[in-house]
Amino acid sequence: MQTYLQNYIELLDLPYNLKDHELIEYMINMHISKFSFSSVNVILNKELSLEAAELFSRIIDQGKGGYCFEHNKIFYLTLKYLGFNVRPLIARVMLNNDPENGRSHRLTLLNLNNKQYIIDVGFGVMSPRGMIPIGDGEKISLDYATYQVKIDERDTYQIIKTDESKLITLYRLDLSEATEMDCDISHFYSHKHVNAAFVNHLVVSRIDKDKRYLVRHLTFTEYDDNLNTYSSQSIDNSFVLSQILRDKLKIFITNTEADYIYEHQKNLIESIVKKAS
Repeated sequence: MQTYLQNYIELLDLPYNLKDHELIEYMINMHISKFSFSSVNVILNKELSLEAAELFSRIIDQGKGGYCFEHNKIFYLTLKYLGFNVRPLIARVMLNNDPENGRSHRLTLLNLNNKQYIIDVGFGVMSPRGMIPIGDGEKISLDYATYQVKIDERDTYQIIKTDESKLITLYRLDLSEATEMDCDISHFYSHKHVNAAFVNHLVVSRIDKDKRYLVRHLTFTEYDDNLNTYSSQSIDNSFVLSQILRDKLKIFITNTEADYIYEHQKNLIESIVKKAS
């Protein structure tokens, strides 16, 4: 076993009495609690190699956080090592309801006991706390969230979160082959292109058993899923930003990095307001 895989599996603290479905769902929840989704490194223009040793070092050992192409590759490689039948998929995010969005979101397809599931530990604060079965009309209730799968007029699967005040279509996908090279190409756009979402927008999140934590731009929101409540606060300076990232999101950055990110987001917000006025 590669050392980086061994270290990661040890950190997940897998119970010996779990297997298959229960084991994977335990792994999902441990991962999204321990390792934060983050666009911090993208905004800081860091080199984000997807080579396994560097990837595990950055996300798992150093706790730098990452986004879908990082988190879901780690999870895919681990499931593959454990003997599960998995392969990558690339989906079109539809949070803006635009079905023409490019393929920019990596997730994992699992074949288990003659059934197919998607696994997604890299969709930020809306990452499912379990596996979603793939098939037209499939519905599943996970902890604090319900999901539905439907085939649309393009013959692709839409993954819909149904427990909100309105339905939220997370993404659409088909089951066509996606290679690591396909993922590398989408990853390059997602963390380098001037118009890519994470190049511009600060998004950091972490999901605990019954709470979720989110920094978006310069606002911090804490969701209590057990009570179905949330509270938000503005982030008024770089010190507060650094403190929230450290204490709530488990992301450690230097004072210089905090200053840069704070000013970056402050300028972005000002430009958005100016365009809207």
